Amino acid sequence: MRVVVIGAGVTGLSAALELRDQGVDVTVLDAGARVGGVITTRRVDGFLIESGPTSLSATSTLESLITRLGLEDERVFPTPSAKRRFIVRDGTPVALPSGPASLLASRALSRGAKWRLLREPWVTPVRGAADESIASLVRRRLGSEVLTYLVAPFVSGIYAGDPETLSARHAMPMLFHAERRHGSILLGGIREARARAGVVRHRGITSFREGLATLPNAMAEALGGRVRLRTRVTTVQPHTEGWQVGVEDGEGRPAQIACDAVCYTGPAHAVHAIDLPWEIRQALQPIERLEHPPVATLALGFPREAVAHPLDGFGMLCPAVEGRTLLGAIFSSSLFPGRAPAGQVLITCFLGGQRAPEIGRMSTDAVLPLILADLQALLGVRAAPTLVQHQIWPQAIPQYALGHERVVGAALRIESEHPGFYLGGQWRGGVSLGDCLAQGQQLATRIVQERGAASGRSNRFSGEGAHRTPLAV
Repeated sequence: MRVVVIGAGVTGLSAALELRDQGVDVTVLDAGARVGGVITTRRVDGFLIESGPTSLSATSTLESLITRLGLEDERVFPTPSAKRRFIVRDGTPVALPSGPASLLASRALSRGAKWRLLREPWVTPVRGAADESIASLVRRRLGSEVLTYLVAPFVSGIYAGDPETLSARHAMPMLFHAERRHGSILLGGIREARARAGVVRHRGITSFREGLATLPNAMAEALGGRVRLRTRVTTVQPHTEGWQVGVEDGEGRPAQIACDAVCYTGPAHAVHAIDLPWEIRQALQPIERLEHPPVATLALGFPREAVAHPLDGFGMLCPAVEGRTLLGAIFSSSLFPGRAPAGQVLITCFLGGQRAPEIGRMSTDAVLPLILADLQALLGVRAAPTLVQHQIWPQAIPQYALGHERVVGAALRIESEHPGFYLGGQWRGGVSLGDCLAQGQQLATRIVQERGAASGRSNRFSGEGAHRTPLAV
């Protein structure tokens, strides 16, 4: 069996590794010059900068992958103070409560909001399957203040999105199903978190000494020559008993690859660049129309003595009601070791998203004064930055908006009606890196099961066939 995976992000690399391990002849194609997709790590003047995701949440899939790739000695864990997270309230970063005891003393919520939060288990639950927005669910069960100061900033941190338009079922399924299954978000969340258990709960978040790019680079190294960069996919069309993929190399030279299955794992907004059969193109419309608001990261270095705040935490989130340019900031040099030179600190700021897409597109010269004003007011920054690294993602995080079931349904319909054509990526099975790793493995398992069953019926793998055609780039 021969499979072509389009896209060398973590979903595609995860799928390819699983396919290889199951004895499949797999090729990964990507038009870019590097693997990892949105994972972007670089060292500048002694700072280690993550311009995309900054950490990984431990999952069973990740733990297994780290062991398989021999990366255990390369990983790093957060400093103890990174357990603390801040929310901006009335112009001041306030530590979020870490449990019931600290909730009572926390200044993040008013007394009335705390009382509303604690009596959530007694709010009459909705048991139906109908979807609703995150804002509607939280407002109904936890109240408006919890939505404004806790949940909405959290949603901005994950999706750079608007809780009024995001689907509770698809964007925050744990909240949605906690109420449906247990009658309470709080009690259901506790029970489901306990059920996930073990190493995931105890190891928390992680990264690597040389940043997150360590993971996709190691995955690509394990795949070796199966990964072909600077190779643009131009066409995907049915061919004899399988598929034919048209490509161009970095110098524009065309070639054709015949295969038994194609797995597209790139961004939803990029699939339009591939010439596909008309029926697939029509069915893809809900996927292609997914909104991806612009998001920018601004990594700023400062002398330690130039920042009044101790930066003793993971970072801070800025609720929209506070009127700041920032969506939030991660205290990168406090989170993991080795992120800044001695005597310096690194703060990674996030801006744009659904709240302010125009700010996500601004130039460095335009946005830097706005961010420095926020950092001066919130963290007591009193000097010019010693490092400025600005990264704009024009189409960043896919929005799991109300009606996202149309997107999921479109993918299922395409795969059902066009055997051997598979779809995956950040837009389908969750936006976190852990979700993407798990989804890649699941896609690979489905391909082997379904295409293997098809080969058994047709005996098409017993002799010379399309899957044996060489890649002649």
